[in-house]
Amino acid sequence: MRHILTAIMLFCTVISLGQNKEKLSFSVQLQPELTYHKNNYAYRWKDTYTKSTFNIGIEATIQYYLTKQLFAETGLGYISRNLNTTVFLNQNVLPPPRQSWTQELVNTKSVSFRTLQLPVNFGYNVISKQKMNLFLNAGLTGNFLLNTFYGLGSFKQYEASYKKNYWQGYTVNLGLGTDYKISKKIKATSRISYAIVNTTRDDEYLFSQDEYVIPLPHKFLRLSVGLRMAL
Repeated sequence: MRHILTAIMLFCTVISLGQNKEKLSFSVQLQPELTYHKNNYAYRWKDTYTKSTFNIGIEATIQYYLTKQLFAETGLGYISRNLNTTVFLNQNVLPPPRQSWTQELVNTKSVSFRTLQLPVNFGYNVISKQKMNLFLNAGLTGNFLLNTFYGLGSFKQYEASYKKNYWQGYTVNLGLGTDYKISKKIKATSRISYAIVNTTRDDEYLFSQDEYVIPLPHKFLRLSVGLRMAL
């Protein structure tokens, strides 16, 4: 929680520094995405393939133009990223009161990561017009996992959200976007990006036939749509 409060304070500080009205802007964006993951992380003998799950998050960012064409941005986002997948849940290591020393094999139907996202992005305008600009962007996002919900088909006594409060990993994104001027201070903004790298920490509650503790690797294709306001 200390990391979260620090990030929020830094974010608010950046907002308060909005002195240069030509260079600084604030945006809020909805972020629907297709999350790509495996259908099965548990069984070695079952067919395994990549599938997608639809998720949606939200993000607020501050953007600052370093030059006429180059900008940097940072902010704070949140997403509950659901993976509809099968993996074994180890009820022996769950915290009380749901911990159990019984030996039944518990399969998940889904796993949901509730995550705070701390992005740092850079963009470059390849086309700049009076009403519209087209840009390329790349960025690095730190992912802070608040809690994880394990959805179960049976053994519902173990189904719950479990606190995590640790750094899940980081994401490297590449994308393409556009800003369209609506009024003197307001722009419609959108971008599409893909997570070319997305690291995930081992989850001590999950295991497979081959490993006692495993992560759930995944990537995503994201569309960000929102409004940008000059400060």
